[in-house]
Amino acid sequence: MRQDLSSAQILDLLHHWRRDRYVINTANTCQALFFRSLFSSVDVVGLENVISRAKAGQTLVFIPNHQSEYDWMMLQTYLARRYVRTAIQAGENLFVGPVDSFLRKCGAFMMIRDRRAFYGKHWFGNFANKLLGTRPLVITKEQYNRLYLEQIKMVLREKLHLMIFPGYETSPTGDVKYGRSYSGEFAELSAYVFLVVNTAVRQIEIDNAFFVPVNISYERVPEDIVFREYQAKTRKTKIAKYVYDYYYTFIKAPITRRMREQRCRVCVRFGEGVPADGSLRAREQARVVRHEMGKLTRVYESTLLFASLDDRFRVSRSELEKRIAQNLDRLEEHGMDTSPMYLHGRRLSLDAILERTARLFNYPRAPIIASKAYTTLEYDDDNVFVRHPHLAAYYGNKLRHALEKRPSTGEAA
Repeated sequence: MRQDLSSAQILDLLHHWRRDRYVINTANTCQALFFRSLFSSVDVVGLENVISRAKAGQTLVFIPNHQSEYDWMMLQTYLARRYVRTAIQAGENLFVGPVDSFLRKCGAFMMIRDRRAFYGKHWFGNFANKLLGTRPLVITKEQYNRLYLEQIKMVLREKLHLMIFPGYETSPTGDVKYGRSYSGEFAELSAYVFLVVNTAVRQIEIDNAFFVPVNISYERVPEDIVFREYQAKTRKTKIAKYVYDYYYTFIKAPITRRMREQRCRVCVRFGEGVPADGSLRAREQARVVRHEMGKLTRVYESTLLFASLDDRFRVSRSELEKRIAQNLDRLEEHGMDTSPMYLHGRRLSLDAILERTARLFNYPRAPIIASKAYTTLEYDDDNVFVRHPHLAAYYGNKLRHALEKRPSTGEAA
């Protein structure tokens, strides 16, 4: 591939190939094949307001929290079914083989988080040219950052709405990771995204653009098991992790959750818009949107229970019951949706919370392969025990931003 491509030609390599009919067909397939196998119910809250805004001609930039590979699929499914045409920003690590064409036709355009070598525009030509030893065009993160503004403007000029996942985590070593939260913590939002979108909106003279916070609350994230391995250092290559991730997320999890009758509840909640008019500095916009996103959280039995365990392996039932009541009060003061914690107007008992969580997180019956059985939570008349602390910590972290005040970790560019 030629090394002297213009900026426009490079952006064309990164651009989406969105097809409305393809998006609708994919949405119907996801609903029938994946969502019904994984989820017992999906509540979508605030979508009518989004539709009204879109019909009024507003440009919407959806800013969701990022917990699962299903996030964008669920959002694109429910938006597309109501004719809210949206393009999705996705990291270059997702565009592998035929998945590349699938993502682009679903409206995904590529951003470069590290570096990317292009041997051709289509995935098959890219694969063939690589085998033939063709010299690639390599785009680094630094080069891409200079094109990012033009890329956002390119999408907005197509009269499409935007979906961007600007959440990031910072490791103890200072490394920044964008994408799904492997720790479960409520990620910070990069102010850089807000700065670029504000600039793009101003330069192409859009006067009615809004950042829309979105919170997707899972009772249990489909691929939570793989996050522990991704946090640890292993000898597996990136492609090996990628293949296993997709196998577990889109094959194993849907089949096993349906077979084990461990389908869970999900709530997708759209918030009110924050104007992208430059009236707030980008850092402040990121803070406001993150705060509003946090308040959209739906609290399920599992998240409240694991948060109340406070990273302990054993807790007495009396102490746990007290901590759950205290935390529930604090979450309601924070304005969160705690409706799953009530039945007929009364708070659930500890036994009901334990029973529901154990049903979703334990699988003690494995008649064929005994080693495949697992128990995350056990309890008796006196105590509650945690057998898989990494899972308990992951879900406990989801409410930490509301249950304790933590110093800011800074912003990533």
